[in-house]
Order: sequence, then structure tokens, then C-alpha cells
Amino acid sequence: MRQTKRKRQVLDMLVQSQPTGVALLNELCCRYLEGEASPGSSGKADRRKSFNRTVLSGFTGLEVHYLADKQYIYEELTAGIFARWAVWELLDQKYLSGFPRPKEMIVAVGRDACAAFSVLKRDQLAVIGPATFMKDIVILGNRKLDFSDFYKLSEIPWALWCFTEGGVTNDPRFPVAKLARLPYIVELEGKSEISTARKRLPYR
Repeated sequence: MRQTKRKRQVLDMLVQSQPTGVALLNELCCRYLEGEASPGSSGKADRRKSFNRTVLSGFTGLEVHYLADKQYIYEELTAGIFARWAVWELLDQKYLSGFPRPKEMIVAVGRDACAAFSVLKRDQLAVIGPATFMKDIVILGNRKLDFSDFYKLSEIPWALWCFTEGGVTNDPRFPVAKLARLPYIVELEGKSEISTARKRLPYR
């Protein structure tokens, strides 16, 4: 009964997602756990595993796309989707209390990790938590998905710094597989530098 209710909630959340009918697995999990009325005695990590297991195994009528796993980064994974995934990870871990406004945050993206910066007064920046290292990235849909869905999911409201071997691009559709690793230090307009906090502990 519980799983049936959970599956119904997942389908409802997909209908309410933007773009409609498609969402990241960690987004749905975060939204579900936030709205869960009685979490019970199990810890959040256990509830997260339970949710992911329910969604990824034996869920008919749901389209599942792996965009990254332990061995491979797929061509559909864009810088914008990776940044969106990282923001939901930060929300889940309470490094963010809610979605920042468009001009309040910058997301730096490499092929292995993302770092989020809070924009302070006079264009000063502060690091939001440690760098978020890539884990499995999964997209769910309530219908068959195509490249236009991935492009729409790539569009995020925050500024992007995508690090390539040749420099920095702001293209949210840039393939993550073609990015360089996230640098330890980012230089800001030749004036100052800021750490991406990569030297701290790995994320989770």
C-alpha cells in the first residue's frame, strides 16, 4: 500500500515539474522527503535509499535515463543538468535553505564536480558548502523523452561557469563529457581568487 501511494505521488510530482513530465531523481526524492508527513524512525539516508529503490525497480509507466554512473558520462548530460542536480544535492544536505534567486548564485561546473557560489555585495562571492562530486545522475519521465527534454532541463536560472580545456563557457547545453575537471581555485576577472572547496572532504 505504501509503495502504491509513493508511486502515485511520484507521478503527481512529475506532472507538476518544470519542464512538465521530467525531473531528476534526486529532485523528486528531495521533494518527496520534504513533504513526507511521518518519516518514522528510519534515518534520512535509509528513506532516500528506499525511495530510490521503489522508483528504479518495478515501476511501470516510468521512463528512466541514466545520464552518469560510476563508469560513464552519457552525451545527454549537460552542464545545466549537472548544475541543477548539484543544487538539489545542496538543498538535500541543507547547505541551501531554499532556491536562490537568479542573481544570488553562480554554479561552477567541471566534468567531475560542481561548486556553488553565493553572490554577496559588490560582486564578492562565498562558497556554498564543499564541492559536490558527481555520483549517479538519473532523469525520470512520465513519457518517452527526447533531446528537447534534456535541453529544457538544462535551462537553469543561475549563472554558469563551465570549465573546458580552452577556457570558460556559459553554455548550459555544453556536454559534461567534454569539460575539464573543476579547478581548485577560480580567478575572478584577474583581481581575486576563490576556492571551489575541493580540498575538503568528498561529498557524502
